[in-house]
Amino acid sequence: MVMTPEAKGQLSKTIRALRTRLLEDFKSANDSTFKYSIRRIDQAKLSEANATRRRRIEEWIAEQVRGEAGKKTKRTAEDFRRDLEKQAAYTLLNRMLILRLMEAMGLHRGDLIAKGWNSAAYKSFRFFSQEIVRGEESEGYSVLLQMVFDDLAIDMPGLYGNAGISDLIPVPTKTLRAVVDAFGDPELESCWTDDMTLGWVYQYWNDPEREALDAKINDGGKIEPHEIASKTQMFTERYMVDWLLQNSLGPMWLAMCKKHGWTSLAESSGTLNVLEQRRIEWRAKRDAGEVELTELMPLNNDFERRWAYYVPQEIAEDAVEHAPASVRELKILDPAVGSGHFLVVAFDLLFALYLEEATHRNEKGDGRWTGKAIVESILENNLHGIDLDPRAVQIAAASLWIKSRTVCADSRPSRVNLVASNLGISRLPDNDPSLVELRKSIEDDTGVPAKLTNQIIEALRGADHLGSLLKIDAAIEKTIDDYQVELGGDENIKQLKLFSDGRVEQQSLPFPKERVKKNLLLAIETFLARHSSAEELGLRLCGEQFAAGVRFLRMLKVATYELVVGNPPYQGTNKLQESTWYERNYTIARSDLFAGMTVRAIELLRPGGSCA
Repeated sequence: MVMTPEAKGQLSKTIRALRTRLLEDFKSANDSTFKYSIRRIDQAKLSEANATRRRRIEEWIAEQVRGEAGKKTKRTAEDFRRDLEKQAAYTLLNRMLILRLMEAMGLHRGDLIAKGWNSAAYKSFRFFSQEIVRGEESEGYSVLLQMVFDDLAIDMPGLYGNAGISDLIPVPTKTLRAVVDAFGDPELESCWTDDMTLGWVYQYWNDPEREALDAKINDGGKIEPHEIASKTQMFTERYMVDWLLQNSLGPMWLAMCKKHGWTSLAESSGTLNVLEQRRIEWRAKRDAGEVELTELMPLNNDFERRWAYYVPQEIAEDAVEHAPASVRELKILDPAVGSGHFLVVAFDLLFALYLEEATHRNEKGDGRWTGKAIVESILENNLHGIDLDPRAVQIAAASLWIKSRTVCADSRPSRVNLVASNLGISRLPDNDPSLVELRKSIEDDTGVPAKLTNQIIEALRGADHLGSLLKIDAAIEKTIDDYQVELGGDENIKQLKLFSDGRVEQQSLPFPKERVKKNLLLAIETFLARHSSAEELGLRLCGEQFAAGVRFLRMLKVATYELVVGNPPYQGTNKLQESTWYERNYTIARSDLFAGMTVRAIELLRPGGSCA
């Protein structure tokens, strides 16, 4: 069921109201539990457990404040305390939201969120667990809910597992009731089976922050690095996503068919001609006033929907030449993935193309083309996404997980190519032991001195607010070139050669650039693997999952993707607090982030690739 316009409007009101309620509740719970107004913990009369929790919170906040050293505008301890409360609030909301969606889609048995304290699951738990329920503030509901979360954490640890320091803030029972009551609104019924609900919730949650930042700019303020994600996040309407994907992935598929001498099903079935003729007739009806301007052209089946926005076009010979040999080789990147809307829609298109390719190859029924194999291949090989905001990446991961399980409940991908660029390196002081070790490791393995390695470290510090715009590959190249110049040029490696007659001569060898680059990358990846988590994207995978920093580095390799698609961030650089690096590295696109993202997308494309 697709979300109705009425439900969409109600969802916006619901999420905005819940945001206000949850932030207030968690602030109150945080303050009343840990008594921050009493500065000394030993005078706050806290239980031993709460005293320990408060120390951990204050140690974390102190670490964040230290990381503000050297910044133009410094955030305070109070700012970071509010961040913790906000993290606790949106973590609870996302957990209950995703469970509600899974209940409605048949991916999780029970109605614990749909019916709350009136659910059959809770009533049964209360009856059989009276010792647990007795005296517990929520009458056992929060206990059962946590048990369900723990179970879901097996597959989605980033969403339902340990959320870090924010987990120390207790969840009030009244807050749980507020979410259950809000999600129980009958007007929201069509939201729970729509693929796009998670994306809209992400936007509606962020709307107040973006509106506040708009007001800040209008008052002459500047956007600080940590505010860029909130300012530029904008959920893309479904018809825009369909149009962009159908006119980029669509022609690429037709080129692949032409390369193999196949006739695509869209052509052989006459669907493209039927749709074009229907468009002509529909436009005539609009011009004659027979249908409303906003009324959509009718579509008869899912196959028509997958080609409804395709614009008939000639398939160029160079497109055929550069087309991948198989759809499983096609790599798609959304460099500002947000909640994963483009990737979720691309998933459906790719699944259909896999099935069609199997038919063309006369391999239908082969093990490589089963529903399970296709779903796993799409997630492991085809789809890639990067974003500044880890919340967005977790929601994108959940959206793809729900989509994959809906299509094939047995699918178990070995990797998912999603990453948030908040590596946290910007908060590390220069004398941090891990950075000291990185400099030493690079100098020992490559000879590159620490002063040149600092160029790479400075580039990595920008990952938190630059995301896909970061050119770490360029920073590595420059470091190697500077090292080569420092040594004296191209033939600067000296070696003694011993001849059979006893003569010894000194020889000049070419600078081993590729070996130095390989060792540099290995040292950086080792550092990133230790510094960043492997589970932040929210999924437990059956194979090895690289740490976030390593995935981020590898996913930004130039000339990698056949298709780079998405809705780029729109923000003039004259409104950014820190824009010097961007303007220096994107000189032809320095006026706006969207222009730089377009340039970066082209750099990441393989020859013959497409950007949409």
